[in-house]
Amino acid sequence: MKGSLSVKRKFGLFILPALLAFTGCSSKTSGAANTIGAANTIGAETSVATGEISVATYFDDEFLNMAAKKYEGSHPGTKINIVSYQTEDGDTEKYSQTINTAIMSGGGEDIIDVSRILWAKLAEQGKLVDLNGLVSYDPSGYYQNILDAYLYDGGKRYTVPLSFTFETYSYDAVSGGANAGETVAGNEALSIDKIVTLAGRFPDAKLFNGGGAGMPAERLASLLFYLDFNEYVDIENKKADIDNDKFISMLQNIKPLADRLQILGPGETSVIKQHTVYGAAMASDGTLAYDGMFFMEGTGGQRMFSGSSFMPALNANSGNKGLAADFIQFLLSEEIQSSPELIFCPVNKNAAAESSKLIYESVKAEGYAPEGFDIEKNIVEFNKLADTLNIYEYSDRFISGFVDSELERYFNGEQDEKQTAENLQSRLDMYLQE
Repeated sequence: MKGSLSVKRKFGLFILPALLAFTGCSSKTSGAANTIGAANTIGAETSVATGEISVATYFDDEFLNMAAKKYEGSHPGTKINIVSYQTEDGDTEKYSQTINTAIMSGGGEDIIDVSRILWAKLAEQGKLVDLNGLVSYDPSGYYQNILDAYLYDGGKRYTVPLSFTFETYSYDAVSGGANAGETVAGNEALSIDKIVTLAGRFPDAKLFNGGGAGMPAERLASLLFYLDFNEYVDIENKKADIDNDKFISMLQNIKPLADRLQILGPGETSVIKQHTVYGAAMASDGTLAYDGMFFMEGTGGQRMFSGSSFMPALNANSGNKGLAADFIQFLLSEEIQSSPELIFCPVNKNAAAESSKLIYESVKAEGYAPEGFDIEKNIVEFNKLADTLNIYEYSDRFISGFVDSELERYFNGEQDEKQTAENLQSRLDMYLQE
């Protein structure tokens, strides 16, 4: 069936079993965020969308290649060249170094995929163009909170995510599901203190049912670190504050739970169920509805999401900013956002709803849909969750590499929590000052 093929192309085999579900690095969202309003138009400098541009990306992405061909087809006289820097060894740090070197030397592609690099550094050095005023759309038709999480330097918009995904949690069977004597009416918050409390209440159970990947101790520590990233790392002022009681206490709280944070074994039970959500009709674990779900939150109520695998930014060195800006706007259009090649949830709300309906109808046609399932209601419930997300997980490969390696050494017993904090502090200080 055509619909089924579209679903498989969009989500890939690694999450295809989740189609049975039908459910579907961090920067703070500014309360006074500038939106790219519908009244804005391509500026005078960028009024003619003709000619040729190049787009730098890490992955040779099916979505991006499709979008380039569609744009060329509807804009005679244009050429969009997709340049992939993906390597056989998967070295994303090499990509970051290559892109930074090219841009700092006055070159580089017109559009840069900044999903894996610390783009704030480039923006501060005047190497990226603020998209406010160059790209236009109707904010009411988008998950504006997702877009605004990337605002920087007083509301400037140097990049936009094209799609997103996030994690939610619910109580698993051993703790009585949503009726475990806890509040789950939209104000539940999962924190390290809550996890420690639950560990004491259910001493014979594993803590997380997170599917095949589980929730190892270093992953939990990483999540909690990124939820409070803005307290630990000040990118704009090039400062880090890791060697402190908060970080050390977080590690000390997690370490005694390490054995209970592994993948569930045969016959084992768990307290908390983890759901990776890809859209209003797509979750990773067979979830049927969003009732009783809550978030892991930072100390200030931060709720985190992950951005798309391709995030465009406009290179200040570009010789055709008009075409480059117009192509970025095209990537945000409902037509392109509705494409099944776009991985995860589109930032365009109409496209997200249509994508969810396609998935639901495709699997329904194969006989898997439960009787009476209300996809429209599910979309509404999904949006309630998505609209509360306000920070993104940093994906800069140097920062994440530092965090991952130091946490791994800590939980392997190679260093204590004080040494871990000192090492991470030192590595981040040096990187931020480069």
